[in-house]
Amino acid sequence: MEPDSHDRPSGWWFPARTTAYFLIVAAITLGTLAVLGLRQINSINAENSSVRLDRAGRAAAALLVERVDGATITTNANGSPVAITLDADLLQPANSWDELLDAIGGVNQGAANLFRFNAQTDSFDRLSTTFRTPEGDRAGGSQVEPGLITAGHPAFASLSTATPYVGEVPVAGRLRLAYLTPLTAPDGSLSGILAVDVGWVDDLNRINNEAANQAASVTALLLIALAVICVVVMFLSFRPLHRLTEVAHALGTGDNERTVGLTERGDEIGYLAKGLAKVAELQQTLEHRAYNDALTEIPNRAALIRELDLRFASIEFDDVTDTAFALLIIDLDGFKEVNDGLGHQAGDELLAALSHSLQESLYPGEFLARLGGDEFALLSAVGNHTMQSLHPLVERARFHASGVFATNAGNACVTASIGIALVPQHGQTSDEAMRHADLALYEVKRAKPGSALMYETGLSASFDRQMYVVTELRRALAANQLSVAYQPLYDMTGTLRGLEALSRWEHPVEGAIAPSEFIPVAEGAGLIEPLGAWILEDTCRQLAEWAREHERVPIVSVNVSTIQLRHPDFVESVAELLRKYPAARGKLCLELTESVLVSHTSGWHRRVLEQLSGMGVLLAIDDFGTGYSSLSYLNELVVDEVKIDRSFVVAAVGDDSKTQLLDGIVGLGRGLGMVVVLEGIETAEELALARQLDCDLVQGFLMGRPMPASAVADRFDVISPNFAELPVVAA
Repeated sequence: MEPDSHDRPSGWWFPARTTAYFLIVAAITLGTLAVLGLRQINSINAENSSVRLDRAGRAAAALLVERVDGATITTNANGSPVAITLDADLLQPANSWDELLDAIGGVNQGAANLFRFNAQTDSFDRLSTTFRTPEGDRAGGSQVEPGLITAGHPAFASLSTATPYVGEVPVAGRLRLAYLTPLTAPDGSLSGILAVDVGWVDDLNRINNEAANQAASVTALLLIALAVICVVVMFLSFRPLHRLTEVAHALGTGDNERTVGLTERGDEIGYLAKGLAKVAELQQTLEHRAYNDALTEIPNRAALIRELDLRFASIEFDDVTDTAFALLIIDLDGFKEVNDGLGHQAGDELLAALSHSLQESLYPGEFLARLGGDEFALLSAVGNHTMQSLHPLVERARFHASGVFATNAGNACVTASIGIALVPQHGQTSDEAMRHADLALYEVKRAKPGSALMYETGLSASFDRQMYVVTELRRALAANQLSVAYQPLYDMTGTLRGLEALSRWEHPVEGAIAPSEFIPVAEGAGLIEPLGAWILEDTCRQLAEWAREHERVPIVSVNVSTIQLRHPDFVESVAELLRKYPAARGKLCLELTESVLVSHTSGWHRRVLEQLSGMGVLLAIDDFGTGYSSLSYLNELVVDEVKIDRSFVVAAVGDDSKTQLLDGIVGLGRGLGMVVVLEGIETAEELALARQLDCDLVQGFLMGRPMPASAVADRFDVISPNFAELPVVAA
């Protein structure tokens, strides 16, 4: 489902978010550079202050030595003053000292002070200074100011040992950068201090703070400018990408109506757009394949379920007058014969032509889909429907799904059976409606193929019975609960010549379940192959057992469905049985449906039958005459036996023309070198007719019903009493 537009990010979101990430990195980078720069500035300022302070100390010492007789300077290796030696008696208040300090202050552009060491107080008294009072007078009035530097002063510990002090000193509650040089007497004793400074420390800090503030301001301005430029540039650059992300999101949510665009660009955006265009095209193709049948190009089962879900979502269950509809499931009668007789290519051509015919017949609001195989579904337009109101739609569907359709292999004729369910009366979900329409279809194909039937509640019981039989049959196969009965085939002398193996099922609760019930269920449920394989295995085993006990064992026939015959491993499975039970070779006969005759032109039947015949397996055509085959096909296949359906026998008794027709069929079969069997012999008159027509074998209730293997063995080499006296049948 498409998300609400409020949940969709705007075109500014990605540039803004990306810019934020970039700004974080830029801020860290610029901040780091600013900190490093400020540290460098502080270092340079400190170094400059140190140099200036050293020069101030040197200049002060030089001026003192120049003006005071006998004064000398002691310096370190760098030339900086370490001590000044002079006569201690000179350290008395005097104008000369004031003038010297003024000269020093003028040269160094800072303050200068002269101190005398007071041994009695262990402190330094100031003799002179360049500091001034607010009135402009010299501080201290050129008189001794006792105890200005005492213990606790930053420079006291160093100076008390006659070591120069360079650094910060407190003055009037503030700090100044000062160079304090010890004054010593000729005997080396401490006598005083010459102190010079280059200014207030907080002035230097203020300069550093101003540099830091300026750096912070510049960094902030750069980041702001960078953010604005990045957002605008990235918005313009990523605007096409934003459009492509919307297209990609639309494709991801199933909206393939959005045009990709931008494919004409030659840059990465254009390359991405071309890729998205291919994805959109692929999505449309896949969606078409997902919801359309590849053979007929009409909607498929998935599309039908989607349409049903949409319709159910709009149904007003309280008042369905304007929202109800009908579901028709259409199944083709005779399509299997078309596939078997003309080949699967012809079947595909038939389905394509029929689908086109049905699609062209639709009225507005109707919906057609192919469910698979030869089944179609048709939804009526929305409205209140009854069987009477649906009659025109049903007849229109039957008309366009029935008739003769031309294929490259010949004309194919089919009719249509239709199961109908009204929605929501017959189902309030898609699955329920489909199941009930299927039940109606199943019933109409069973009772009256080629017509239509609407679902009734009683049909569910029939379906439930079918599902029960499927479950129980699968369980019976797994538990080996089925058995094989054998119906005898006699020649005209009454000698047993063959047997037909027939499956029987004795249910532990219900008792015997008729083959007429469980065989069709097995075919519809996909169980006919395991059932047929089991019968073949048991029959070959029984043949081997009879061969150990009797010299002459009759041929045993086993019915094989076309589904079994089409299985790619069928021939090899029969070969494996013959290797396992060698006695079955030459005694096993496979009875095939008559449709094999008309489908041999596709090639695969011919190859399979020739392989089976080459292994010593006999082949018979069962129920000949009930389908669409012709005797002319018999000469083209390796068939050993043909069994003529009972309907010909019943029709021929007492009818000379039908007798002549049957006589011709028997004669043609024998002329082709085949064993001819008349099926369904139930009366003495029918048996006499078979003798009159000189048939090879007869089979029917008159000679014996299906019986267990032990009962059959008792008839080996025994003449049937039914052949002792036969009524005379007029020629």
